[in-house]
Amino acid sequence: MAKFFDISYGNNEKQKMDLYLQKDAEPLIFYIHGGGWWQGDKNKDTQVYEALFAAGFSIASINYRLADAQHVYPTQLDDARLALKWLKQSNYVFNHKRIALFGSSSGAHIALSLSIENGYPTVSWSGQFDFQGFLSTHTAIKGRKAADNPDPDKGSKMASYYKWILERLFNGDLSRAKSASLQHLVSPTTGPMLMFNSAAELAPVSEVYTMQQAFVENGLPITSIILPGDRHAQAYAKDALPATISFLKNSLKIAKR
Repeated sequence: MAKFFDISYGNNEKQKMDLYLQKDAEPLIFYIHGGGWWQGDKNKDTQVYEALFAAGFSIASINYRLADAQHVYPTQLDDARLALKWLKQSNYVFNHKRIALFGSSSGAHIALSLSIENGYPTVSWSGQFDFQGFLSTHTAIKGRKAADNPDPDKGSKMASYYKWILERLFNGDLSRAKSASLQHLVSPTTGPMLMFNSAAELAPVSEVYTMQQAFVENGLPITSIILPGDRHAQAYAKDALPATISFLKNSLKIAKR
């Protein structure tokens, strides 16, 4: 394995990526970490990178400018778009024609946005996509950071945190949520998708069904797997990795190992 850490793809200190490259020019997984757009780091999901590498893939994992008053959405998508463009134009050894996208939680929203633009296969673990739908059904909920919310009801607490995330992402201007609700942007050129979600977690399972409908209406392949319980993204990695790797191999036509 050839490893390259903290490669700059832009001028900001957050615009860095790590590469885990196979010896030969193998297909590449472009990975985008989660964290509600406001936290997280490319270093936190190494167990996923190790599993993907063992399956024969090269991996690029990016950092991006996190959401705050100066870096509202779509700053995070802009950075991912820049990183992908930079990587495709680079001389690093991987199969530049076989790329898939993989996002965890908020990273899945960014990944699907790139798939809508580029048509690459996409894996989503607990992606959040239908901001408009969530807000329209949670008008009375007050957005609160999870650590600051004493509400004993877990469902209400998660909904409150989701709303807080969106308020931070758009710096309080929730009128911008509709344009970032991705089911409206899916088209016949969007890539195939695998979605994982838990039945009672932070990412509402209703958003899986909304996205599934958008794919079906556009004649696109999509597989949705709903797990029991409330585990979010990396918390169900062990259960999700086998199907994830199988989907990526089939999508990128990589030899079985």
